[in-house]
Amino acid sequence: MKKRYGAVAVVLIAMVFVILSYSAQAGDRTAEVVTLLKTRTDAILAILEQTGLAETDKRKQIMDVVNPVINFPLMAKLSLGKENWARLSPEERDRFVDLFVTRLKNSYLDKTSLYSDLTITYEAATEEGDKVFVPTLLKTKNDVIKVVYRFYSAEGRWQVYDVEIEGVSFIKSYRSQFDEILAKGSVADLFVELNKKETPVPARPEAGGQSQAAGQQ
Repeated sequence: MKKRYGAVAVVLIAMVFVILSYSAQAGDRTAEVVTLLKTRTDAILAILEQTGLAETDKRKQIMDVVNPVINFPLMAKLSLGKENWARLSPEERDRFVDLFVTRLKNSYLDKTSLYSDLTITYEAATEEGDKVFVPTLLKTKNDVIKVVYRFYSAEGRWQVYDVEIEGVSFIKSYRSQFDEILAKGSVADLFVELNKKETPVPARPEAGGQSQAAGQQ
């Protein structure tokens, strides 16, 4: 009997070690992702603060910082959705990704330039499987925006695959638009829409009668 209790105790102790080990690894992963996001964000803010830098050079330097951590092609595929993606030929998929990624990058750069006075608060990150979500508060002089960066791990590195702004998923928002276009029209119509210049960021009304452009990424 003593032998049996001893074996059970060993199993329980082993389980505790496994749980503690997993918790420590989870903590390491979320800390790693938060550090990655902070490092890249600080680099972008430092670029934005360089008043003597030409706008074209500033945009290039920002994309050099952003490209390794945002998976733009994956965001394009997820935004189109599985069913719509299956409708496209390989050539159409390549063209869609090219058009959408160009649009995403231009949109990101246009909106980022609005936030040179930005400060960011990082809240506690959470982990779900191979994904880590990092909630942040983006604060400007007159505005606070909640943004959640959604990271996934692939081939030993973390990349952003979606961004939530005030609870609205970037991917879901675009997917809804693409579903509507393809439900009423064709893939050619979708390409026409993607070739159009994006509508400028609308001004956000604020208390006291002032206004400021809203949105990030």
